[in-house]
Amino acid sequence: MDLTSAGLGTGPVVAGVDGNDHDERVIAAAGQHADRLGTSLRVVHVLDVSGEPRRPATLPTVALRRSDDRRRKLDEARAELRERLRGFVGDLSGVRLHTTVGDPATVLLALSRDASLLVLGTRSGPARSPFLLGTVSQDVAVHASCPVLLVPWAKDGDLP
Repeated sequence: MDLTSAGLGTGPVVAGVDGNDHDERVIAAAGQHADRLGTSLRVVHVLDVSGEPRRPATLPTVALRRSDDRRRKLDEARAELRERLRGFVGDLSGVRLHTTVGDPATVLLALSRDASLLVLGTRSGPARSPFLLGTVSQDVAVHASCPVLLVPWAKDGDLP
């Protein structure tokens, strides 16, 4: 199916990754579609904040510590993503990296507004059933503003 002739966006192909071994398969699929569509590739990693305290910090020192911790985690995630991508993409000159903090489904849905295609894995790890989707992939597949390609988790022994 030719996505551009279907009247869909001509924005980048967005690959959502989560730091697992499965990322290589997701990025490979996204890169192939970006090449085929003649558009750029944008690799997105969202640090999930669901485990952080929901109450606002009442003391300035606590707020600063939380801010510093989040900034440090974000810097580490960016460096790790860049290093991992160099391992299986090589030349990063045509790839835009986007690392942020938030709810992964919300961030990916926002990025889907300008994307030609959104590519992500079906879940973060092997599931008991191949028919189960993770919460992020399910939310994105249902609500995205662009086509979504879900890359299934590889069977044991099939990981690249």
